[in-house]
Amino acid sequence: MIKVLIVDDEPKLREGMRTLIPWEEEGYTVVATAANGYEALDKFRELQPGLVMADIRMPGMTGLELIAELRKESPGCHVLILSGYADFEYAKQAISYHIDGYLLKPVDEEELISYLQELREKISLEERINEWQALEPARTTEVLVRELLQSNSKEGGEAAAELGLTDSGCEVVLLELKGLNKGEDAREDAVKRLMERHWQEQEGHGFFFTLPPYMGILLKEPLRDERARAALWQELHHLISKEGLEFVAAAGGAAGRPEEAGESFGAARARLEDAFFGQKNTLLCGMPDLWEEPAQGAVEPEEELDPERDIEVQLLLAVEAGSSEVARELTLQIIRKLVHTQRDETYIKDQLLRIVSSTIARLEAASPELRPLIAGQASPMGEVYSSRYLHDAERLVSGYMEQLSRLTGSGSGRGDEIKRITDLIQRRYKENLKLGTLAEIFNYNSAYLGKMFKNQVGEHFNTYLDKVRIEKAKQLLTQGMKVYEVAEQVGYMNSDYFNAKFRKYVGVSPSAYRKEN
Repeated sequence: MIKVLIVDDEPKLREGMRTLIPWEEEGYTVVATAANGYEALDKFRELQPGLVMADIRMPGMTGLELIAELRKESPGCHVLILSGYADFEYAKQAISYHIDGYLLKPVDEEELISYLQELREKISLEERINEWQALEPARTTEVLVRELLQSNSKEGGEAAAELGLTDSGCEVVLLELKGLNKGEDAREDAVKRLMERHWQEQEGHGFFFTLPPYMGILLKEPLRDERARAALWQELHHLISKEGLEFVAAAGGAAGRPEEAGESFGAARARLEDAFFGQKNTLLCGMPDLWEEPAQGAVEPEEELDPERDIEVQLLLAVEAGSSEVARELTLQIIRKLVHTQRDETYIKDQLLRIVSSTIARLEAASPELRPLIAGQASPMGEVYSSRYLHDAERLVSGYMEQLSRLTGSGSGRGDEIKRITDLIQRRYKENLKLGTLAEIFNYNSAYLGKMFKNQVGEHFNTYLDKVRIEKAKQLLTQGMKVYEVAEQVGYMNSDYFNAKFRKYVGVSPSAYRKEN
């Protein structure tokens, strides 16, 4: 918790500030209050708070005078000024003391909390830097590397010179350990010692450093090609696997000058944060996105499908038809669309769970006899949620969909496609069924499949589908359902279109049919 000292000559304000703000929720604790600047100085020396909140106008010693004294004793102390005066001169003078914020009374709670959240991050970073400096007060190689990665161009240039880096360029590689359980700090420390020893021996090639939660290497020369990146990954794997741990690693790309190493560090960190979408067992390096959706050709108007439902419906149909290869490809397409929609690991895993659960539920609802067979297949979702790479999650879900396809398609073979299609229509008449979609699922040319269907069934595919839907609609109308509800239930999203189809096949409107029956 960050300690806070509140200074104000108004008792009600001091107590209000202490009790009304949810300090602990924001990572702070109020350790004392003071009624004037002199009292505040005494309590500051005693308690050493990380944040002082002081009124700008107080009797005896003003808030500005208090800040001046605080700066002499603790230049890094953080200060928020409170004032009942919208006085620019006061604000300007306060800003000259490098305060962290200037708030007018009455203090807006949301504005103050926003300041506190920003300060917490700033103070946390300062504390980490102070810890590192306390551990390594001397300008060791690792301290110089950190300084190079986090400093401005001038300071970075000085660190680069001390490290002996040249203008031939450099590159930062970051890695993050995986598979560590709580209380296994010793294994992490063992990896650090291995890495330190190894790169001390390889000092001509680079410098090892730590910037929690990462370990890193500042390479004196950029990695030139894929072969060099693969060799470095193998080198890291050889070291880290000695402790039985896994890791992800990323290269930040070449920095033309040592002073630009911070940019390479930032790029490597961004790639680690996106590692779930990267390729397994490789050094992530900004290669083309493996999950980018392929360019789509023009879609014929009669084949245009509902973008919210179509691909998941196609997956369901492929599974029911026993087309395992198509089910695998559709699963991959769904995942690519999910990545395009929201590139977030948790979101994608949640959506995969929803799709798997929905597919199972709809299969079992249409074919209850499948329930025991499906129950005998181990669900992949536990492993999906623990997957560190989307490639693994995709493999698990695709494999499961293939298993379901084999269950539903058992006993079927080449030659019974039309029977399987008519069965699908009877079960899935309310879906947006298209001959072209079914042709892909059964691996036929669309025109050829249409001829097969007409020859064996005696009607064109669309006519047969319409008749099935209309028969289902007649049943629902006799039950008293409203026309628009029936239209949706049998697969027509447009009520006028449903009316026209119904009149074509039945001879009367849906409303008239319901009245007559």
